Amino acid sequence: MSTASQLGPIRLAPGVSRWNALTFLYAALASVCLLAFLSFIQPYALNVNLRIPPEMQGRATLVLGVLNEIVTLLLIGPFGALSDKIGRRPLYVLGFLWIAAGFAVIPLSTTFSQLVLTTMFWSVGAAAVGAMLATVLADIPQERSRGALVGLTGLLQCAGILIGIFVLSRLPKHFALQGYDAITAGRLTYWSAAALCIVSAIVCLAGLQRGRPAASHQHEHAYEHEHESWPRLLQQGASAAASNPRILLGYAANFVARADIVIIGTYFSLRVTQAGLDRGLHAPEAIAHAGRVYGIAQFAALVGAGLFLLISDRFDRVTTVAAAMVFAAIGYAWVGAADPFATAMYVAAVAMGLGELGAILSAQLLLGQEAPLRLRGSVLGLAGLFGSLGVLFANLVAGPLYDFWSHSAPFYVVGACNLVVLAWAAWIKARYPVAPPSQE
Repeated sequence: MSTASQLGPIRLAPGVSRWNALTFLYAALASVCLLAFLSFIQPYALNVNLRIPPEMQGRATLVLGVLNEIVTLLLIGPFGALSDKIGRRPLYVLGFLWIAAGFAVIPLSTTFSQLVLTTMFWSVGAAAVGAMLATVLADIPQERSRGALVGLTGLLQCAGILIGIFVLSRLPKHFALQGYDAITAGRLTYWSAAALCIVSAIVCLAGLQRGRPAASHQHEHAYEHEHESWPRLLQQGASAAASNPRILLGYAANFVARADIVIIGTYFSLRVTQAGLDRGLHAPEAIAHAGRVYGIAQFAALVGAGLFLLISDRFDRVTTVAAAMVFAAIGYAWVGAADPFATAMYVAAVAMGLGELGAILSAQLLLGQEAPLRLRGSVLGLAGLFGSLGVLFANLVAGPLYDFWSHSAPFYVVGACNLVVLAWAAWIKARYPVAPPSQE
């Protein structure tokens, strides 16, 4: 019988070795790095490969974002259920290899229809990797160390985004300086990301736990809800929220956190890249400038995540949600108002980065604390649905507004959404200062 081991202060579940845990931490870093990279490099393909007019790029981004999220919604549940039968490792490996194939074909697209189809193909692998990231994160720790592992994973995800921005997003400029034309430089960049996917697949094959994870009866009881049918999940998750308004706040926070990610991951790059092109920069230079500003936001998020996790246990979870919404509302509205090439944009990016990760972590911590153990899978599953709705909302609203109103509009809209959740959190803190007893 396997004995439990530790990775530093993190106590691992029975049957999970330190090597398994370290492999997962690498996979978490690589997963987010590669998933974020596609959103950030997308404006390059729209401008260089397809030469889509700037006034149509918001709608093009909308179509890509909505269709990709639909693919994810349709497949993330089945992938999770399949991993219960064949194990996590095969699906994590398959996901990385599938993403590699997607990165290989996306830059060969010469029409928007081809870009849509190749990006949807890529999204199948992204759904597998996303499902396994969440599932293995739940498998790895003992309950007493869950918060510590979530925090460490969050830090590594921030680091992964920084690698994607400061390394991968600079590759088009690097290849251009070596004499390649803009289209070839873009293709070599995508293919470099594909090579990183293949390396990540090999690491996962060598280091992730074989078979299904060992679990205590308590964990099995909690996990059995995670792949319920959507009607059953909706019923159970709604029932939990009806008896505890803090859970409903967690759903709202997850909705706006995922909407935030769409805006910062896609429309931020699009806005700054187009501003650079309008100033006469070449596409590789424009995307490199967008990468610098975005990297500052993510570095702020990385530092903020550490500080957030150090102090979060000293405050009520609703208070931490409210604090995150303050930074997010200010940061996104400020980024919308600032000149992309002004010093103020860098300061605004810091506030935006703090709000971005604060929203994600505060929602996770609130739901993790308030969800009854016997309904935890349903509550977290419904929270994931709210997150997907946030992605769809951000794309459906931001795309048209970006084209027809202003390139700043998506940032104002999501900033207003953060203000709504802030007001809601303040009301719940005043109306329900103590959480209802948990129905374990």
